[in-house]
Amino acid sequence: MSDKLQNATMLMPPDSATAGPSHAQPPQRHPDGRSAETGSDASSNERHLGSRLQGTQKRLFRESVWVVGGRLLGIGTAIAINVVLARVLPPADVGVFFLLASILTFAGFMAMFGLNAGMVRFVSERIGLNDVAGAQAVLRQGTKVAVASILTGSLICWGFLHFAGEQVFGVTNLAVLAPLVALSVLGSATIQLAASLLRSFHDSRLSILLTGQFGGPLCNLLFIGSTVAVSRWIVPSLEQVMVFCTISLCLLIPVAIISVQKIARSRLAEIEPSSTPSSLLPMSTLLIVCLPLMLTQGLSYITGQADIWIGGAIVDHEQLALYAAARRLMLLIGMPMQLVNLTVIASIAELRAQGRLQDLQRILRSAATFAAVVAIAVCIPIMIFPAQIAAFIFGPFYADGAMVLRILCIGQLVFVCVGAAELTLMMSGQHMKALSINIFTSISLFISGVLMTQQWGIVGLAIAWTSIVSLQCIGFCLSARWSVGVWTVMDVRVLRTGREILAAVRAKFKKANNIGSLE
Repeated sequence: MSDKLQNATMLMPPDSATAGPSHAQPPQRHPDGRSAETGSDASSNERHLGSRLQGTQKRLFRESVWVVGGRLLGIGTAIAINVVLARVLPPADVGVFFLLASILTFAGFMAMFGLNAGMVRFVSERIGLNDVAGAQAVLRQGTKVAVASILTGSLICWGFLHFAGEQVFGVTNLAVLAPLVALSVLGSATIQLAASLLRSFHDSRLSILLTGQFGGPLCNLLFIGSTVAVSRWIVPSLEQVMVFCTISLCLLIPVAIISVQKIARSRLAEIEPSSTPSSLLPMSTLLIVCLPLMLTQGLSYITGQADIWIGGAIVDHEQLALYAAARRLMLLIGMPMQLVNLTVIASIAELRAQGRLQDLQRILRSAATFAAVVAIAVCIPIMIFPAQIAAFIFGPFYADGAMVLRILCIGQLVFVCVGAAELTLMMSGQHMKALSINIFTSISLFISGVLMTQQWGIVGLAIAWTSIVSLQCIGFCLSARWSVGVWTVMDVRVLRTGREILAAVRAKFKKANNIGSLE
């Protein structure tokens, strides 16, 4: 895509400083060269900019509280799913389930056609410019594309598993499993797209409950409840577990759709429409932007998850279960960065549309720093006691994956410390650069992963994944700096303000308690 076409898809109005007539009068200056603008006007502008940044930080603080609480619930329920499945299914079936779950998640990403990032970006930009009509146009156009893409993605997933699943991965009984996975893709893609749209309206309370690999904490609770209830009477099979997963996802589809409709109508009604003409979004622009976003997300997911597919095609299902269990524990380290992404995704497009790059960099680096601190705290016990932790959560069989777990944790730490670099590229119109990096790393992972798995088994696969993901994250970080103009990597200097932040949090809770006692 040419630079001119990229700029055309940004849907950003020209800056007021450059949009005016060329004969505009320059500001008056004193003989000594100083501007004639009074000190009171300058201080007023500084206070205005400071209040805008403070308002953004307050909103992010409120959202982060909900995101952290909801994500902790999601982590707890996801761990509970792993614990339950490891105890009701034999290791070979656990490996197959994790393989199908990986395929399901990838197909769900592709079925969204990049709308989970594209629509959030365009809606957030329109909201940031008080363009209500433009935001409504984005929602209408995006809904049409979403219906077609999600149905198409579900059918393609069914066809692939039905005709190639046994030959590629050695999975049997696909006459039952393939339709269940396809229906799960339909539910997962719909729920995740709805959760993304809720974040564009800064509604973190419900969006976080719908965010996750299997539809979020609400879906996880339904899945766990049905599996545990049935396991009290019979030993469930892999097919029955997939039925529970599919039902849990499909039940939440109407909840997600109705929630987006109500919250979008409410939020847009609160915005005072701008006096400037609305820049309605053409369908062609949406498709041009979302296609590379879909490819970027798909290739990024391949780099992050293709090791499961490589393992499923080369090693036996018991070894795959060991590797998949280690990956599940490794994801605990990356959870803080996922919280950051969920919190700042809408603000990236909004702040950039307003030209506030310094504020954006400050928020991104601060968030990455605190996420890295939490991730390191989680990583230390996992690196010291990997076998004991794996055996405690999954069972004694999974203690043999300790070495794999240690290797995977290194790559996950790099992912967290780099920050939301890829997301910044995608939400800033630089998705083609992210796509280029993902193409290179995906090809590299497939080549190195296959060769090293054939040579050293799941340990070689872990080394290949960690190396490629680390290079990918560094590439995203450098590209965000060169293309967008902001650093996203953690900044240890932010830790110096930790006491001030903790004091502010204590003051907020103390004030809330005082108000509650007065009432």
